[in-house]
Amino acid sequence: MNIYVLVALILILGFILGRILRRLRLTEILAYILAGIIIGLILEYTDIGRDFRLPEQFSVIITETSLALIAYVVGLSFSFAFLKRMGKQMVIILIVQVVITVVATWGFVYLLTKNLPLSIILGSLAGATDPAGTIAVLRDLRARGSLSDMTIALVGLDDAVVIVVYAVGIALTKMLLGSETSVSFIFGHPLWEIFGSLGLGGAIGALLSYVTKKMHLTSDNIFVISLAVAVLCWGLAEMIEVSPMLTCMALGTAVINLNVQIGNRSNELVDNIMTPIFVLFFAAIGMQMDFSLFHLMWPLIIVYCVGRSIGKITGCSLGGVLAKSEPKIKKYVGFAMLPQAGVAMGLAFLAAQALSGFELGDTIVTLATATTVVFGLLSPPLVQYAVRKAGESST
Repeated sequence: MNIYVLVALILILGFILGRILRRLRLTEILAYILAGIIIGLILEYTDIGRDFRLPEQFSVIITETSLALIAYVVGLSFSFAFLKRMGKQMVIILIVQVVITVVATWGFVYLLTKNLPLSIILGSLAGATDPAGTIAVLRDLRARGSLSDMTIALVGLDDAVVIVVYAVGIALTKMLLGSETSVSFIFGHPLWEIFGSLGLGGAIGALLSYVTKKMHLTSDNIFVISLAVAVLCWGLAEMIEVSPMLTCMALGTAVINLNVQIGNRSNELVDNIMTPIFVLFFAAIGMQMDFSLFHLMWPLIIVYCVGRSIGKITGCSLGGVLAKSEPKIKKYVGFAMLPQAGVAMGLAFLAAQALSGFELGDTIVTLATATTVVFGLLSPPLVQYAVRKAGESST
C-alpha cells in the first residue's frame, strides 16, 4: 500500500459508509470518523500495514488545511448585517456558556481528583468548541434557520474567549504549583494572540479585497486565490505565534465586508470542495484514535465529559434565557456546541509544554486525546438531533 491508495480507500470507504448512515438518518460525519477508525485498525493490526508507514506530516497537513478553509468559510458568514442580527444575545450566550462550562468541568474534576491545579487547567480547556465538527454537520444537513445562524456565530467566536480563559488558567495553575508567573504574561499573551490574529487576518483580507476590486477575475481565479490566502494566513499565524483559527476567520470577515461579491463567490467555490476535505479531515481524526487511552484513566475521562456536557448544555440554555432568545435556541444550541477537537488539542499541547516540569503534561494530553475521541463519536449525532428538533434540516 502507498499513500495514494490510502487516500483513495479513505474516500471510497467514507462514501460507502456515508450512504449507509444517510439511510439510517444519521449524519455522514460519523461515517467519515468510522472510516478513519477502520483504516487505522487495518494499518495497525494486519499485514497490509506492516510495511507501510503513514507520512509524518499527512495528518498535520490534512487537519490544518481543512481547519484553515473551515475557519475562512466561518469568517465569510460574519457580515456586519449578520453580526448585527445576532447582536447582544450572541454575546450573552457565548460568555455564559464558556463560564459555566469552565466552572462545571473544574468542579467535577476536582470532586474526583482533589487536585486543584489539574482541575483548573482542564476546566480552562473545556470551553473550547471545535467549529469543524459543527459546521460539517450543519452543511451535511443543509441547515438553515436561527439556531444554525446562532451556532455558527458561537463556534466562530468561542475561540477568542477560550484563549483568554486558557491564559488565565495556565497562569493560576503555575502559581499553585510554585512557578513564578508575571502579570504581563497573564494579560499580554492572550491579548497578543487575539489582536495579533485579528490584525493579521484583517490586513490580508483588506489587501485582498482592494486588489480584487481592481481586477476582472474568473471563478477559477477566485478559487485559487481563496485557497492560497486561507493557507497563507494559517502559515503566517503559526510563524508569529498567534491563533491560526482566529486569523483565518478574520480574513473571511474582512473579505465579506469589504468586497461582498468576491466574498460570496469565494464561499460558493470553496464549499464545492468541502465534502472530500471533510472526509479526509474526520478520517484523519479517526485514524489517530487510540482506544487504549480509555483504560488508562477512564474515571477522569467520564467525569470530564459529563462536566463539560452539562456545562455546555446548561450554559447555553441559561444564556438563552438571559438573552431572551427564542425557545429552540434555549433548548438545543447547547447540543450543537459539544464537538471538541482542534482548539482543545492545541491548547492541551501548549499546557503540556508549559507544565512539563510538574508531571501534569502527559495527563493533560492523554485526557484531551481520549475525550476528543468520545466527543468525536457522540457529538455529530447530537448536533444532528438539535438541528432536526429545531426544524432546520433540509435533508
